[in-house]
Amino acid sequence: MNTSALARQLKVTTNELLEKLPELGFDIGAKAIKVNDHLVPKIIDAWKKAERKKAFKESQASITEVRAKDKVTVAEQKEITIGDTIVVKDMAEVMKIPVARLMGELMKNGVMVSLNEKVDFDTATIIAEDLGFKVIKSKQAEEEETSNKEKLTQLLSTRQSSDIKAPVVVVMGHVDHGKTKLLDAIRSTDVVASEAGGITQHIGAYQVVAHDRAITFLDTPGHEAFKAMRSRGGQVADIAILVVAADDGLQPQTLESIAVIQKENLPFIIAINKIDKPGADIDRLKQQLVELNLTPEDWGGKVICQPISALKKEGISELLDLILLVADMENFKADISGPAVGTIIESHLDPGEGPVATVLVQAGTLNIGDMIVVGQVPGKIKMLKNWKGQNQTAVGPATPVKILGLRQLPQIGEILEVIVDKKTYNNKIKNIDNNFRPAGINNSQNNNKTEEGEEGATNLRLIIKSDVLGSAEAVEESLKKISVTGAKIQVVKKGLGLINEADVLNAAAQQALLIGFHIKENKNIVSLAQEKGVTVLYFDIIYKLLEDIEKRLITIKAKKTVHKIIGKMQVLAIFKSQKNSMIVGGKIVEGMIIKKCGVKVLKNGEMEAVGKITELQSGKQAANEVVAGNEAGIEYQGDPIIAVGDTLEFFEESYE
Repeated sequence: MNTSALARQLKVTTNELLEKLPELGFDIGAKAIKVNDHLVPKIIDAWKKAERKKAFKESQASITEVRAKDKVTVAEQKEITIGDTIVVKDMAEVMKIPVARLMGELMKNGVMVSLNEKVDFDTATIIAEDLGFKVIKSKQAEEEETSNKEKLTQLLSTRQSSDIKAPVVVVMGHVDHGKTKLLDAIRSTDVVASEAGGITQHIGAYQVVAHDRAITFLDTPGHEAFKAMRSRGGQVADIAILVVAADDGLQPQTLESIAVIQKENLPFIIAINKIDKPGADIDRLKQQLVELNLTPEDWGGKVICQPISALKKEGISELLDLILLVADMENFKADISGPAVGTIIESHLDPGEGPVATVLVQAGTLNIGDMIVVGQVPGKIKMLKNWKGQNQTAVGPATPVKILGLRQLPQIGEILEVIVDKKTYNNKIKNIDNNFRPAGINNSQNNNKTEEGEEGATNLRLIIKSDVLGSAEAVEESLKKISVTGAKIQVVKKGLGLINEADVLNAAAQQALLIGFHIKENKNIVSLAQEKGVTVLYFDIIYKLLEDIEKRLITIKAKKTVHKIIGKMQVLAIFKSQKNSMIVGGKIVEGMIIKKCGVKVLKNGEMEAVGKITELQSGKQAANEVVAGNEAGIEYQGDPIIAVGDTLEFFEESYE
């Protein structure tokens, strides 16, 4: 075989191939044109092994490398100190930069606020870092804030863990290796078919019984949601099951899952799935594990492996037995007495029930009537329901339960704490900020910073609506991993429930895609979306969503967004002002206005907001364009901050 053909097969250049072959033990010469055919399979196998080792090392070292890089970057930055929130103009003053520059950076990142509005600490940090600053939280704000992980550790450290508890299991692995099929197979061993459909949709976890012992499974959309949950709270799982397909072997997400498991120091079991498929090769998979220093027990190591077929429900009972064996070896215990402490693993808005959340109790007993505080959300338990929808009066450790009685939606990963004393509970409520809004709901900020060297990148703006916060967390965490040079994702808003007219109008103003995940299609907004030129997409599977978004990024990559200024107007009158729109009148002092063009709001020559013209009139007649010297009335879609005397600058957006 020609070396060039082999290089193409391995997706590298011929020079790269010839340089690396000696490292793999194949010294065929630095200028070889051909490779002996009997060596080709050996070279391909050795090359793939080397790539797997490299990928695994990178996934293990990524956290350390990122932290080290951050330290170097931070050391070069100027420091500013702020509290939990800061007014935009005050932030510009602290940073000693023009307000216009800060406003421009905020808008570029999808944060539409005026100079007198506040931004939260996280938003301020993102924007400041992009401008070369390091943000430090003020001591007062820092003292008031204790991380969820520290809080949970502190709460649990005072409890006597003397009671045996059910193990909590999370299932992880690569896309299409059978995580969902395995969870379905396990669940079906404990319930009849008529019960299995849909009852766990909004609970996020369930329990099965094996040998008269309960096992709790976190029913998350793969390891992405588990990572998002873990990033804000303590460790919620006791054991991990790593699902690997016998016909596909170790893949990128498999390696990433292994890194997560090892970082969390979780006991784990490898479920070798799809053993019924023709291409299944268990020994080849075990050899790949050995190359990563994960030697299976039957090969003389300590890694527990269990062959299964989730599709045919083979090996499931043996897998459950192994989970109980690991639980016995680890001797998981908790304190069943006293007030409950737990972690929120799911939350959503129910049309009939209001704010609903699922808590995994980690210590104590949760009862109906308990007064609770979840982060900044107070409440009183009105109802407890298990994963089968059955009412409960009390639940103990390692039990997932749906709770009703919260005043607002809590964040995934927040700590639930029962407050026994009524006076203490009332004092906590008084101290809760009335302006608190749970992160992840209708928040308009960019979570994907522009990478270094991508200042000219084109934004793909997204508005995401999902059924529950757990789904939103999984989608957002996954979107952060998509990397296309010359294009970046910008999540400008998130929300729960069906896509409605307000979402379509918002998407039109922001020029964003509307993404519906795990929600029903709203046919009532189809005509409005077509009229406004808004694309609405619906998905039920994360990887299909990611594939679609990545294709769109590739399509728009390397294109630069250009704003061509076409005219200016002096605002003379305000006729109507609403939450997301205004009707104003004025005189065209330069150029022209075109219907549906973009508009920048200028105050004292400084840009403060960006929006869109949805309707245009001149002389009380609808018009497509109005030229300089004439007066016009416009309907403006965007932040309603326009005042008499402001200048509106009109532009057309194009790509080049």
